[in-house]
This record gives sequence, C-alpha cells and structure tokens, in this order.
Amino acid sequence: MDILFERRFELLWPTLTEIRQVLKHVLGALSVKREEVDAAGLAATEYLTNLIRHNEGSEHSIILRISQVTSQEYELTIIDELKAYNLFKKNDSQWTLDSWELVEGGMGVELIRHYFSSATYITKDNKNYFSFTLNQIDKRPTVIYVDDDPVQLALMNAYLKDKFQVIQCENIESGWQAILTSDASILLLDHQLKNGTCEPLLEKLNKSNLKSQLSVIMLTGDDSEEVISKINRLGVDDYLIKPVQKNKILQSFERVTHRFAYLSYQTAFESTPSKIPLGNDRLAHVFGSICLGNGGDFFMPINEEGTAFVLGDMMGHGLQALKESFAIKGFISGFLATGLPYQDMLKALNNALYNQQLCKSSLVTLIICYINEDTLFWLNAGHPAPVVINQSGKVKQLNGTGPLLGLSKNHNYNLYQTSLTDIHHTLLYTDGWTDNRYVDKDEITELEKIIPSQKYTKEAFAHLLWKNSQVILSKELDDASLIIIN
Repeated sequence: MDILFERRFELLWPTLTEIRQVLKHVLGALSVKREEVDAAGLAATEYLTNLIRHNEGSEHSIILRISQVTSQEYELTIIDELKAYNLFKKNDSQWTLDSWELVEGGMGVELIRHYFSSATYITKDNKNYFSFTLNQIDKRPTVIYVDDDPVQLALMNAYLKDKFQVIQCENIESGWQAILTSDASILLLDHQLKNGTCEPLLEKLNKSNLKSQLSVIMLTGDDSEEVISKINRLGVDDYLIKPVQKNKILQSFERVTHRFAYLSYQTAFESTPSKIPLGNDRLAHVFGSICLGNGGDFFMPINEEGTAFVLGDMMGHGLQALKESFAIKGFISGFLATGLPYQDMLKALNNALYNQQLCKSSLVTLIICYINEDTLFWLNAGHPAPVVINQSGKVKQLNGTGPLLGLSKNHNYNLYQTSLTDIHHTLLYTDGWTDNRYVDKDEITELEKIIPSQKYTKEAFAHLLWKNSQVILSKELDDASLIIIN
C-alpha cells in the first residue's frame, strides 16, 4: 500500500475546517468523485468531533494519511495515540437516516456507516486507526469545452466521454468558472459564439496565473489568415478547422499533451547549481529534486545579493506537480517586481490560492529565508521548520511555522529569526526527504543517526549527510530535497 499523502494536525476544533479543505484539494487531485469527497469530509468531521469531545482540555495530535490500495481504491486513515475510544462500539443508538429525532452521538456513527459501511477502528501498538475506503475514482483527464451550440456540445461529449471527463459550458462566463474550480488539463474552445467570440476568455486566462495548467485548443470555421493569425497571437497550443472528425480531435489532444511534456522536460534540466553563495562566507549546498527541477519541489533565489531564497513543495510529484510549481514561481516572480515586503508576498499568495486563482487542485508548503548580519530570518507556510546543528554537534529543530497556504483568507504569517553565531550547519528540506526515510516520524532522533561527525569539511559534511539519507528507490514516496547552509 503506497502512502500518497500524510500530515500531522493538532487535535483542535479549528483543525476540522483545515482538514476538510485538505481533503477537498487532495482527493480532488487524486480524481475521487465529488460526492465521495463530500462524504469523506463528512465522515472525517463526525469522527474527529467525537475524538475532540472525549479528549478536550489537553494537547494532542492526529495524523491524516491517504494511501493507494489498488488502481481504483484509496484508503483514508486517521491515526492517534490517545486512549482507545471505539466510536462504533461505544454507540448503541438505533438512530437511522430516516429518523426525525436528534440523538447525541448516534447520528455521526450512522452517517459514517451510511457512506462507508466498511469503516473500521482498530488499536495496534498503542495507536488507534480509523479507516475507510474511497472507491469512486475517475482517472479520465478533464476537458473544458466552451460552445453555445447544444448539438455541438452533445456531439463533442460523445466523441470524448470514453477517454475524458467533459465539462460542457455554453458561454465564456461558465467556462471561466470551470477553469477556476476544476482540475482540467485541456481547454477546448469554439472561436465564434452567438454573441461574440471566446477571445475575451483567452485574454482573461492569459492575464492570470492559470495558463500554465491548461493546454488550449481552438475550433474555428474560418480559416482566413487574419483569424488564424489572431488565434495564434492569443497563445493557443493548437487549432482545428471545422467540421472536424473524432480522430482529428483526439490527435490534437495527444499533440498538445506531448508538447507540454517535452517543454516540461526541457525546463527540468535548467538545473539549480549545487552550491550557492549566501553572503557572510556561507554556502548553500543543494541536493535532490530542486537540483533537477523535475517535480514539485522548487528553489528560487529572490534577491540580487544571494542572501534570500524560497524553498517550496507542491503536493505530489512528476509532471502535474511541476506544472503547479510553474504557477507558484510565476506568481512569486511577478510579485517581487513590486518591491513590496516578503510578508506581503506570502499574504498575497495565500489570497490567490484561497480564491482559486492558481493551483486549484494542489497544496503547497513554502518557506522564505534570508540571512542578515549572521541571523537567519524566515517566513513559513506549513513547511518543516529549519533544523540547526551547533558547534558541539547538538541537533535541534527550530520553532517557527505557519498555516498552509490557501485554506483561509485570514491567515497571517510571522517573521521568525535565530542567530547563526554558534550554528555550524542549518538544514532546510521538503517533506519528502524525511517521509521517504523516517517511519516513526521522530525526525530529529532519526536524523541524529545519519549525521556525519564534525571532522569533515563543510562541503564534505553536506555531501555525506545527503548520501546517508538516501533510501532504495522502492521506498521513495515523494520528491525529496535538502539544503545545507554552512
């Protein structure tokens, strides 16, 4: 069983909202049908509500895990180390969904049983596991088709439905809403509509940060040089002259998909240097996915002096995560041109994600760091906090993190700092680096096992630590990146 997503949460009332948002994003990205996503959010909420009620007044945490069981099944598991409380056995209510009475506790259990009859609760090795299986999976890629002719909409749906999920839109307004709310990979447009053209939609798309997520194909009945020239200037990936046959449509879809994959491959090998000067005679030694640029981890220097940078981690890996990271990096690059503070950038990015202006189906953790006068400053949005190793070899994870981006428009992000005077090495990494290796989640204890002695030079230390942290390929769950500053 492959673990696709795992994260620790504090067992608090506000966490319920956060987990519901996480499930919406993650399960949506995994192609779980919307009704199943809603049911999973309801079941998780009912279970956690009871867990909080029976453990209120003390600090605890839970782990949310999503695993792949088969190609058509995922398992959602909530893990805790609390005193066992089997909600199913504790509840003897006879309440059913058809009842008109309100019953404390019983309704939640019945709702879970209604949606996920195979839900289980087991206790093993002092841990409790609440699990249920999600099996309404639709792996077909999503296409948005904008056309105001109902006959053409029906015809295109018939052409594509075996291989694609088709979102049919009769005007550019509903097309824009579909772009904002779906995880589509292709936008298919009829150029000439009854009340104008679809050009305003393309112009709006080109001004947003969403273009990197979509391949655009235009259908047109006018193959004049003027029209084709205008379409090309709007940045479409392919165009087809109507009437068009089914095989031509499918060939076009294949062309634009392969073209984007090739572009992503080329971009992937614009690699990050393995050593980056950071000022104050410090170097950043860079390892893993951020060196190759072939996944969801990304690294960006963000000032001319080389003392500030961004380390980010998109949920997932491979081409889709790479596409999502383009959107984030594009947003950051655009914001930096304004000259506003980094705190404002993080707040603006949070609002853009919350309003689904980019990365609609993914989550991102982000840490912004800069060094000034031998002090490390950082802003953190759900990313692992820096780990420091002092001159005597003691390992410590610093306190300083903030909420995940895009889950609330009211998020605020604090600036943290620590003196580097007595620090020999500073470690920054993405979740994959520890998730791939560490099983018991006690990251510092595990890290201490692989840290080289202080007898090595700074560069040799960095390379040996990276080497010691590697696992065999079959155990890799996620992109993994590490930055060692010394």
